[in-house]
Amino acid sequence: MGDTSASAMQLRLVCGLLASAARFVPVPFLDDLLRQKALQLMVSRTLAAHGRAYSSGSVGPLYGDEDGCLQGCLMFLLLLPLKLIVYPFRKIFGWIMTAKNLARDLSEAVLLGRALDRVLSAGRLSADTSEGELHAEARRIRLAFLNATAGTDMRLLRGVLTTALRSVSGLPRAALRALRGIQGAPEGADPTAGLSSEDKEKMEKGAARVMSALETPEMRAFLERFDRVFDENLSVLDQRASAR
Repeated sequence: MGDTSASAMQLRLVCGLLASAARFVPVPFLDDLLRQKALQLMVSRTLAAHGRAYSSGSVGPLYGDEDGCLQGCLMFLLLLPLKLIVYPFRKIFGWIMTAKNLARDLSEAVLLGRALDRVLSAGRLSADTSEGELHAEARRIRLAFLNATAGTDMRLLRGVLTTALRSVSGLPRAALRALRGIQGAPEGADPTAGLSSEDKEKMEKGAARVMSALETPEMRAFLERFDRVFDENLSVLDQRASAR
């Protein structure tokens, strides 16, 4: 089972909201970097909660680009002209799709955080593993997660999350305010550190609503099905890696 504690759920909710809020940052490429940073903070704090002392960079495939700086910089230069052309249209479309994007980003954070909790509890991504092996294992976990989400009808989860948060006014604005403080945040920083007490209260209220919504029999069954699909995918990938 994944960690369903209030602190774990709040972390997933906050980082999902930050990732969604980053879509509206009016600077090309910075928006993508901030989305990745939001997921990195979730991964980093989850690792720490499970006693893993290594840097989240060792498991970078879990939350972002694993191709390295050189390839990333080359892609930046190649895609910059196209990015600048389509950027205004992408932002307008993003505002139109706000509710859908929010549900999608929150679903990813909730399920990724849950999957990471489960694999860490099972002893995977051990601190005794070499950095190369950690990276390879993180890549398999990420691919298993992507395969599981692609093979799961996410409409139920997204609808439940949207309904749960609809009555908590001001959450997206609170996320935008929190987003300002994460760009240069250190490893394992609290993503809500710069928030006012009022904004933190909104985050806590939202997390409580999400936890309650996920505790229904229907949602417990959904999450358990997702766990099984994820586990099956990861088992296949582990077997392929062992056979090489």
